[in-house]
Amino acid sequence: MKRKKYIMTFLLGLVITMPQPMKGQVTELTLRDCLIRAIECNLSMTIQRNEVESAKQGIAENRAKLLPQINGFANYGHNFEPVVSATDQSFAGGADYWITHTLPYSFSTGAQLSMPLYNQTLLTSQQLVKLVADASELKWQKAREDLMMNVCKLYYLAQVTTEQLRLINDNIAQLTGLREHTKAYQENDMVLEVDLQRVDLNLQNLRTAYNNAQLTLQQQYNTLKYVMNIPAGEEICVTTSDVETLAQTDATGLSENLPELQLLHKSHEMAEKQLKMVKHGYLPSLSLTGFVQWSAWSKEFDRWFHQGPENDLWNAYGFGLSLRVPIFDGFDKRHKTKKAKLAVNNAWVKLEDSRAALDNQYRNAVMERDNALRTYHQQKESYRLAEKVYQVTSDQYLEGVTTMTAVMQDQISINQARSAYVNAHLNYQLANLTIIKLTGQIEKLLQ
Repeated sequence: MKRKKYIMTFLLGLVITMPQPMKGQVTELTLRDCLIRAIECNLSMTIQRNEVESAKQGIAENRAKLLPQINGFANYGHNFEPVVSATDQSFAGGADYWITHTLPYSFSTGAQLSMPLYNQTLLTSQQLVKLVADASELKWQKAREDLMMNVCKLYYLAQVTTEQLRLINDNIAQLTGLREHTKAYQENDMVLEVDLQRVDLNLQNLRTAYNNAQLTLQQQYNTLKYVMNIPAGEEICVTTSDVETLAQTDATGLSENLPELQLLHKSHEMAEKQLKMVKHGYLPSLSLTGFVQWSAWSKEFDRWFHQGPENDLWNAYGFGLSLRVPIFDGFDKRHKTKKAKLAVNNAWVKLEDSRAALDNQYRNAVMERDNALRTYHQQKESYRLAEKVYQVTSDQYLEGVTTMTAVMQDQISINQARSAYVNAHLNYQLANLTIIKLTGQIEKLLQ
């Protein structure tokens, strides 16, 4: 006991002395971290996993219909006015009829057995339930891919907003330095006061844009935490986006293994199975039946526990076959067959329409990515050129060659070029993400 106590004390002390996460500590998450966390912890995905498990239980539940069904029963009766029956006895040379009185108390117990030996409708329903379970699995896969797409878009947007904050902060630093020079020139009557006011106005605009971008970033983080089911009080951040590089995915064509298409295939198969179930309603069905029963009657209630001529116990048992042959149902199955055929046709049309729509989406995504790539290179060149122009104009202003108006115009131009450059990178990423999804390569994001 003392040894166990010492061990527990040592472990408790070890836990207490372990470094704990600091309050307010920011956790940096990669895209892969966010995807894994969202798949494992998202509440909607938890519901989808439960739906898949429920569908699997449905298979076992439907299979039970093919197994023997045994039901027990017990009946007790108390006839205040016992039933009287008359039997013809004239053939025996006696009275014309014989009066029989039912005993007041009766009791019966036993069990009944039934089991289908041949029922094509039940057999087809087993296949249909299996298709339903497969469809539930595909719905989970589709929800999983949709969640991954949503997380990726939120992550890219947060990276872009973070990059915009960095660019705005750089602009504020540049303008702050320029303001110091302008203020010194203004104090020495080398520039007008309005030039200093122009710098202050641009600084104020940049600080407002910085605050707005911070608010947008926090909202994006809140949405990302909600998707990943992270507590609202926990601080997170994304990795820095490498705007200088572009990841390209091979455009291998629309994948036929997309959950959307596979789900529609299953819907078409289920419609065909339902049509077969209706047609199988014309076939006969055969079942095994059986029973065992014990019955007792008594003239007085207190004699139940005493064997005698007035409360003897009778038993009966046996088995049999039950054949059901449908003959006429008022054209019910005829109308159901026509309805089921229409459902099969609609399922096929939906499949073809969705395939065409996804193929169109894939082609548009390829064109959007190609256009985004061209725009990206153009904006990158424009940004580099705007930097050079701004640097030259700033130097000229410090030398007194040009005016503050030219500096501010070039400052606006470089801000627009930077923003367009970052947005072009985002548009490329989103178009490439769509291609990753439609070509069936989304699992590579988890690698």
